[in-house]
Amino acid sequence: MTLDERKRKILESIVRDYVETAEPVGSRAVVKKYALKISPATVRNEMADLEEMGYLEQPHTSAGRIPSEIGFRYFVDFIMEKQKLSDEETELLNKVISSNADELNEFIGRIGYFLSQITNYASFVIVPSIKFKEFKSMQLIPLGKDKALILLVTDTGMIIHRRIDVPSSLNDEDLEQVSAVFNRVLKNKKISEINRTSLQQLREGLKHKRLLVDLALEEIDNLLKNTGDEKLFLSGTLNILNEPEFKDLEKLRKILTLLEANEVLKGIIPDVTGDEVDITIGHENKLDDIKELSLVYAGYKSLGETGAIGLLGPIRMEYWKAAGTVETVRAAIEEVFRQNR
Repeated sequence: MTLDERKRKILESIVRDYVETAEPVGSRAVVKKYALKISPATVRNEMADLEEMGYLEQPHTSAGRIPSEIGFRYFVDFIMEKQKLSDEETELLNKVISSNADELNEFIGRIGYFLSQITNYASFVIVPSIKFKEFKSMQLIPLGKDKALILLVTDTGMIIHRRIDVPSSLNDEDLEQVSAVFNRVLKNKKISEINRTSLQQLREGLKHKRLLVDLALEEIDNLLKNTGDEKLFLSGTLNILNEPEFKDLEKLRKILTLLEANEVLKGIIPDVTGDEVDITIGHENKLDDIKELSLVYAGYKSLGETGAIGLLGPIRMEYWKAAGTVETVRAAIEEVFRQNR
């Protein structure tokens, strides 16, 4: 149902005030705080109409109104504009993106922490299952005294790099020799074919560089661990403790238990098919235990597969802030994955 301009402004005022205060909103507060050029009596009449239409609710103990889930949905779909990150938040995101995170888990962890830190909601990042069948190449690049960069490339185009410490007795030629032996033994070899025989060939070909060989093999093992099954990372779940809606300990216990069950949580997040920000509010969610939560989420592409990032919070959520943040971070991490192909 379409609302006229005055009803839209009143609904927006009530949504924003309720999100800020967690208290029912009265007509005088709407007029005073949002400088509406109409009387409190007129606002009361409009609020009564909005309640009858299903956009507002009146708690039994209050003369004020609060938005219903239908009211929040109308606000999100037809009134809200996404809020951009502040200059300070943008600078912080750029630091996270450009930081020297050598492992996928570390990078994703920082992204999740950033999301939860600037919104004060719980955040999630789903890393898609990335299947690769064989190695294409490995290279050790000297970075100065006692340091090197190990670069691994797979048949999917996935590039994994990490700085490692190397023995001071090894020089640039030694690194080249190790790279050459690894490529001779492992290049185009299927993952399933990398066995003890392959590892023995590496060690025999590099008898005097056993420590460096073991370091490189450890990184290959880390690569195998960081790919394969879909992974879910959660951050800031304790932010839910700060919301007045969840002071009921039994209700809070159910939600926290659910969030700790990663496989269950994956199932409650709707299938992500595109890169637009989606929002599910309250009873739009799949499971009864989270029908007092809202999800704000978007998909991102990584090596042709789709992952997801998002926020979980109360129905009384700053949707404009949450949606703008998710949209910006989604684009940023997709660009990082694109550059590291």
